[in-house]
Order: sequence, then structure tokens, then C-alpha cells
Amino acid sequence: MTVKKKGFAIVLRIFLIILGSALVLEGLAASTLQRLNLGVLMPIIIGAPLVLLGIFYAPISRFCAASAFGKILKWGFIAAYALFTLLFATTTALILKNSALPKDKKADAVIVLGAAVRGGVPTVQLAFRLERALEYYRENPDILLVVSGGQGHDEAYPEAEVMKKWLVSHGIPEESIIEEAQATSTEENFLFSKALIDAALGGTDHEIAFVTNRFHVFRSERIAKKLGIDAFGIAAKEFKPIILNDFMRECAAIVQYFLSGKL
Repeated sequence: MTVKKKGFAIVLRIFLIILGSALVLEGLAASTLQRLNLGVLMPIIIGAPLVLLGIFYAPISRFCAASAFGKILKWGFIAAYALFTLLFATTTALILKNSALPKDKKADAVIVLGAAVRGGVPTVQLAFRLERALEYYRENPDILLVVSGGQGHDEAYPEAEVMKKWLVSHGIPEESIIEEAQATSTEENFLFSKALIDAALGGTDHEIAFVTNRFHVFRSERIAKKLGIDAFGIAAKEFKPIILNDFMRECAAIVQYFLSGKL
């Protein structure tokens, strides 16, 4: 191996170890802040092989060069990481592009999409959604709010009940809020909430918006359209310490929904 190739190998090994370690540590840190989910696991799953490759670069390189199977393994590894990078970049661009609030639309009703609660308290992500809904309501006090979310197996109360209580405690009149406490998915959030909106406002032709965290707006909007509901997103902020995990998990969800025909 020439000096130039040795230098390149050293730089590559250092890069792989640093990048892989950063991803693993990020995933481990996120596991202390939220429940174990795909978003938490993905940085660890992606980062750990990079660390191992950096540490054992020389023997792995010799193995890949010595057999046809090794060459297939090498290019399969490269292709997998290249494909993930492309998908992550594409979905992130779609998320960011579609998170801006339309300037030419004003909602008649706003659906606040549920998220996990702990006891009778919203989790951080849900609190951000409620804060954004409160802000939008104060700018448009004539709107109807629908808080949508059922009760998970590990939740003491329905999400909608906790959400309404939070909004009322921050000054929104109870009569401006409808609880939808049956939904267990984003699809059901939209379907059940739309029925309540139509019943409350009369007819079916209403300008509907929904509030969710920024990373979730793109997929939610496409789900609504797939269900025949024209709704625009109002983006709430994300919890910054786990933003990478949220975007990674959403990348996987968007790809899965696309492949299954849900988008």
C-alpha cells in the first residue's frame, strides 16, 4: 500500500469512527428522553457498523478483496448506506419544504393531532403542538378546535382529555374545543375529527387545518388527502435534543407509507 493510500485509509477510519460513535451516542442519549422506538434505534443501528468498520478496517478490507462474496458484501454495504443517505435527504427536503404555513388560507377548524401523555401531563412534543394551537387560536379566536387522540395502553387518560384540559387552563373557552378521544392513528385522527367538524359547523365544505410537529406535517397532509380531506398543516416546533431521531423515524415512515400506497 502506498503512502497516499495509507493516509487515505487512516483519515477514512477516523471519519468512520467519529461519525459512527456520534450516531450511537445520539441514539443512547435519546433513549433517556423518550420511549424506545425506531427513531431511537436507527442512529445506533446505522452508527455501530461504521464504528466496527473503522476499528477493523484492515482485516475487513483484506476479506472483501479476497473473495467474490467479500466484494458483494462490500458493495452491498456501500449501496445500503448510499440509499439511506439519499432517502433521508429526500424526505428531509420534503418535510422542510412542506412545513411553511400557507399565507392565503385561514382555517374554520383546527385539528390538534394527539401524541403521548404521561399521567395527566402532555409530553414535550404534544406540549409544543398545544402551544402552537394556542398561538393560532389567539390569532383567530373564531375557529373551532378539535383535540384528537385516544387512550394508549400505557396512558392513564385519553390524549384528547389531557389536551383539552391544557388548552382550557391557558384561556381557551371550553365551548371552542371538541374532544375526539377514540383515534389511535393519524388516519383516524382525520376521519373522526372531520365527522365532528361537519356536525358542529354544518355541511362539509370547511377550511380545515391541523397542528402537529414540523417533521410530521408532510406525511399527515398526504394522509389527509388520501382520505379525501383537504387540510393544511400548522407546524409546531420539535424537541431539539431528539430532532435527528424524529427525522430518521419519519423518513422510515414516509418510505413505508409510500411503498404501501398510503401516501
